[in-house]
Amino acid sequence: MKTLIYSEFERLWKRKWFWLLIICTPVLVYSTGIYILHTLRVPVEVLSRNFIVAGLRENLYLICNFAVATLVAAVFTEEFRSGQLRLLFMRRFTRGQIFWSKLLVVNTSILLLLIVYAISSQIIVVVWRFSHNINGMGIFGQIWLQAFEYYGWAFASLLAISSLYSFIAMCSKSVTYAIGICMTYNLGVLLFDPLYLKLAAVFSSIPLLKNLVTFLLIPYLQYKGLDQSLIWNWSVNGAIVIAVLFHLIFFTGWAYRRFTADDYLY
Repeated sequence: MKTLIYSEFERLWKRKWFWLLIICTPVLVYSTGIYILHTLRVPVEVLSRNFIVAGLRENLYLICNFAVATLVAAVFTEEFRSGQLRLLFMRRFTRGQIFWSKLLVVNTSILLLLIVYAISSQIIVVVWRFSHNINGMGIFGQIWLQAFEYYGWAFASLLAISSLYSFIAMCSKSVTYAIGICMTYNLGVLLFDPLYLKLAAVFSSIPLLKNLVTFLLIPYLQYKGLDQSLIWNWSVNGAIVIAVLFHLIFFTGWAYRRFTADDYLY
């Protein structure tokens, strides 16, 4: 199994677009900082205190989800539809082992990108502090705790949506179809949120159920829910945990079933 996991990592890391994705992460962080400073007109003194969280908040529900969709489509759909998996099936590994190794590679890569994003954000904050003579401890102390908490929730949400995207990838005819369907879902959730917010309002007397209906769609959870999670409201945090677990169990299970089906290559 270790050999299989290593092989999956090696195949992904040999692809130039993956390293381009990592290289573009600091560029994305810098562009986000410029956008917040000059378009949203947030003073650099204020932004430097919470940029590590504010920067990710701006990109999580759209650009980060797009990166996850690209990873999933490349790792699953491309090999799934091109016939490359036949070579693996001829070896001693089971289809289940291959599926879990691929999912591990995707989720580990997501964690790596988040770490690169956090480090890049802090480097930019340090540059701002030196160039503008801003005093403060940056990410340490209370800001560090909030950042760690927010990134933990963000990682959980990306794991959840990678499970959904894996299922979509198993049902897609090509990488283009997979990415297109994933992003159509993502944009649709954000554009038509008044519809399910009205549905959630029906359960206003039961806070946990109301929040669960609201945050069951992961892009909206990332857009609004993670900010509310930082205040530690039990109904909000409970709903987020249930929504994440639902995606991890239900959609991962369906993707696994599809991947291990005997007739999917025909």
